[in-house]
Amino acid sequence: MTKSIRKIAALVLVATACASQSSSSASGGASSDPRPATPRRDRNVIGLDELSPAAIRAMNVLDVIRSLRPTFLTDRGKTSQSNPEAGKVHASLNYNGVISLNDLRSIPSVGVIEIRYLEPAAAMNRFGGAANEGPVIVVRTQ
Repeated sequence: MTKSIRKIAALVLVATACASQSSSSASGGASSDPRPATPRRDRNVIGLDELSPAAIRAMNVLDVIRSLRPTFLTDRGKTSQSNPEAGKVHASLNYNGVISLNDLRSIPSVGVIEIRYLEPAAAMNRFGGAANEGPVIVVRTQ
């Protein structure tokens, strides 16, 4: 008889612990932060929501990147003795070939819908040797 009482007591304790755990996780924990959760931004994408403010719309694409994601502009460093462009950041407009990063100065941000940073491996996969073993910033326009 005492073994069955012990089993019942153990089950009650486990059930109580589970119910307590479930109610605290269902309420999001005991957070006292009244701010609503903000959606996480993709660190490799500047989306339309970030491109919408008037101050951003007044800039060229290179200045937008400098303002919102300056890490996009970081070179990997020299990766080849024979190719001075290897490892440098390049750009592409609508995935149509690789252009110089400086060419982004002549593109107004008004018609841009997305700016995406491709890591070197993804850039090489998409653009082949034209990526020069470096990252590529893809600017998509309307």
